[in-house]
Amino acid sequence: MPTLSDFPYPRRYNSLRLLGFDYGSTSALYFITIDADSSRPVFGDINLAKSILAALLKNKTQERIRIHAYTLMPDHLHLLAGVKESRKTLSGTLGAFKSFTTQLYWKRAREIVESVCLALPRESVDRLGRQEARQLLAALIEWKAVLRPESMEINNWPRVHPEHFLGKHLWHNSFHDHIIRNDTDLKEIIEYIVLNPVRRGYVSKAQYYPFTGFGPDAMEGY
Repeated sequence: MPTLSDFPYPRRYNSLRLLGFDYGSTSALYFITIDADSSRPVFGDINLAKSILAALLKNKTQERIRIHAYTLMPDHLHLLAGVKESRKTLSGTLGAFKSFTTQLYWKRAREIVESVCLALPRESVDRLGRQEARQLLAALIEWKAVLRPESMEINNWPRVHPEHFLGKHLWHNSFHDHIIRNDTDLKEIIEYIVLNPVRRGYVSKAQYYPFTGFGPDAMEGY
């Protein structure tokens, strides 16, 4: 089972509610953190992690949520997002996402428990040629490319066991949200989200982490 040493870095949680603020506003952006149930590192399984992000970026989800940035860590999800429909609340919109992804988790959990086999990051990968590496690095630095998790060497990955997938629930019941108040706040939150895997020691550069990205609404002005 994982120990506290597997997750040594604190998370940024701000859940103070603003009196009189319209939490259904389509212009508001939020920094959102959703923990896995009991902080189990279930997203340490690459196949489940890919399914969760595919659900996040699918058209049906993006019809409801304005996604600006995200990072899926082994035991929690960070989002910079807002609602697209004024009639929809943040809580209700995220609830639909959590419900759908829980079904994906049940399917993957059954596969893991029956096979006693997990999909984990590789401990070593083949090196690219110098010219190919330069081209890829240039694309990554500008966030124009995303690496496949199977092709990446990720360090300090938490210990994940089939027993972690015996629980019925995928997500914690509640989530933490922080309203983005100004441009400075926005910049700090984006940096926090994309640098989280670097702080954990998984990768040396934020662009190398395969479960970090930006949604189609990221280029819109705030």
